[in-house]
Amino acid sequence: MKPIALSVALALSGGAHAALKPGDAAPDFKASAAFAGKTIDVQLKDALAKGPVVVYFYPAAFTGGCNLQAHEFAENVARFTAAGATVIGVSGDGIERLREFSTDPETCAGRLTVASDAAGQIARGFDIATTATPPGRKTTRGQEITHARAERTTFVIGRDGRIVATVGGVSPVENVNAVLAAVQQLAPEPTRARGVPGVVADGTPIVVLGDGFKGTEGPVGLPDGSLLFTETQDARITRIASDGHLSTHLLNTNGANGLGFSPTGELVAVQVNDTRVGTLGDAAKTLASDWGGKPFGRPNDLVVARDGTIYFTDSGRNANQAAPVGTAEPAPPAVYRLKAGRLDRIATDITRPNGIQLSPDEKTLYVADTAGDSVLAYALQADGSLGPRRNFVRLAGYRQAQNGSWSSGADGLAIDAQGRLYVATNVGVEVFDAAGQALGVISLPKQPQNLAFAGVDKKQLFIVGRGAAWRIDTLAQGYTGRAK
Repeated sequence: MKPIALSVALALSGGAHAALKPGDAAPDFKASAAFAGKTIDVQLKDALAKGPVVVYFYPAAFTGGCNLQAHEFAENVARFTAAGATVIGVSGDGIERLREFSTDPETCAGRLTVASDAAGQIARGFDIATTATPPGRKTTRGQEITHARAERTTFVIGRDGRIVATVGGVSPVENVNAVLAAVQQLAPEPTRARGVPGVVADGTPIVVLGDGFKGTEGPVGLPDGSLLFTETQDARITRIASDGHLSTHLLNTNGANGLGFSPTGELVAVQVNDTRVGTLGDAAKTLASDWGGKPFGRPNDLVVARDGTIYFTDSGRNANQAAPVGTAEPAPPAVYRLKAGRLDRIATDITRPNGIQLSPDEKTLYVADTAGDSVLAYALQADGSLGPRRNFVRLAGYRQAQNGSWSSGADGLAIDAQGRLYVATNVGVEVFDAAGQALGVISLPKQPQNLAFAGVDKKQLFIVGRGAAWRIDTLAQGYTGRAK
């Protein structure tokens, strides 16, 4: 364990002075808890077997400060997970109310475990002061609060079962930020990248921005240096600020996958639930949903050209998708162009088209074939049609899976200002120069799925995959002529 500079993050106030302090042994507890609307059992010793544990006591569900604190924990729970920590909230609320609290998008949002301490036994074990609730007090939902309220105090507990940090007497958001800082000091040293000439310096840290997301895909940079990416399975778009802070950018995205921006700033997404391509937000509209009367199978990724033309892939349905609406068979896998309201199917010769990208001069269209061994390239003709297909690069990630099938795992694509192509594959991020010469591989803790340059100067490579998100500072600069 690394030394912790922040032993007591902030001064405790009032009745919280009696709370357990750094170095004290945390008492084990077992309780009924709620997570995403379901009742579960939690036990501290079981959670500690996986890594550090954050136990935060709060007065009552569905009250102003507690709602804010739960929301802040929920928004950043992936950062705690990335540091190896589990977060458990504790209050005197009954389990039925906590089930509601655990699902509310303005509080726990289906991401945070909250345990019931109706008898106050857990609070007493941590020497947390509790006070009776004055008669007539109600929640923000108009429910009466009849249980005793615990002083808002948070503990970081190391794997050895001892308190590492105790935080109280501050605002809900300050509480979460201080606890996260303590947890991150317990995290293991970051993985470091091998050097790729002109792209990444040898030994550059691979910073884990979060883990435990639901279906990480579609990263795209914003002008302020932040990044958006999709949680496809959760129908959510998450924003990573330049300081690493996480927040929900948009909910109910219809399973948005790949993202892009129109020339007028509209957020465009391929969407996999009710399959379509369209804009998102208050003025959301469908741009295309079928080919020849057949619904798309699984729109996967897109790139928006400088003139607003959208190129996107439909990789075909997979086993994780819900059954299609109606009885119509989906259109077969293909690559499409959507320009000025007209949809054209421009490539049908790819087994599983996935990631898609344009060269900086927009004269070449690149398409990743997940089932194949190569990234394909097509010359873009003046009339918008494609020239002959050619194998642009052969991928080191092409290999045989346990089920006997062969695949490169080729997924998302990114481009930099020098025309270098970055490909997420089975072995990591494979990097090629504009002529197709292999330059090296950026290995990651998990298999990547998509990637994009972002940051104010576009000299940071953000990579997502298998529920995680990473950032690497680069020597190369992403192409600045488009969002991606």
